[in-house]
Amino acid sequence: ATTEIYTLSLHDALPILKARGINKPTPIQIQGLPTILSGRDMIGIAFTGSGKTLVFTLPCVMMALEEERRMPLSRGEGPFGLIICPSRELARQTYEVAEGFVEALERAGQPKLRPMLAIGGVSMGENLEAIRQGIHLVVATPGRLNDMLNKKRFSLDLCKYLCLDEADRMIGEPAFEEEVRNVMDYFTKQRQTLQIGRASCRERV
Repeated sequence: ATTEIYTLSLHDALPILKARGINKPTPIQIQGLPTILSGRDMIGIAFTGSGKTLVFTLPCVMMALEEERRMPLSRGEGPFGLIICPSRELARQTYEVAEGFVEALERAGQPKLRPMLAIGGVSMGENLEAIRQGIHLVVATPGRLNDMLNKKRFSLDLCKYLCLDEADRMIGEPAFEEEVRNVMDYFTKQRQTLQIGRASCRERV
């Protein structure tokens, strides 16, 4: 499926990449970024260390920026984008990548975006304060995310971008699969969906 095509393009992303010290994209970035920025759904497989986190995090940030330009987020609204990771460590790493792009954009004079990290170990009070201000994108683990959605702490009414990182685990392991299915029920609008899997050593051979 193809969602509304972003007016932002790979050309718009280049200054952000350079600001982060990324001058030569990896194969997954070369193939993945144009596909995602065109609004298409994508299933991607990449090895650890291939730069795959950037492939789905940067478009999420750029999409949120475009939405903020169209109509600034009000208090209590959001998110526009959601990235779900199977572990706290992976979620935190992904959040830090997103935060780096957000800071680079703000230094370049762009509107301030507010990402939120929703995992066990981050206080619920901190999450609720972020939600009150309005959140542009969320990086979460399935457990904390389901807890917050079930308690109506925030909604996915405006969310149009979903990424499942390590999707092979998120869909293949029964505990994760049930939680991911629950999250899907909270989407009310058409969304762009990305499934990013991790290639194994066996596949490398």
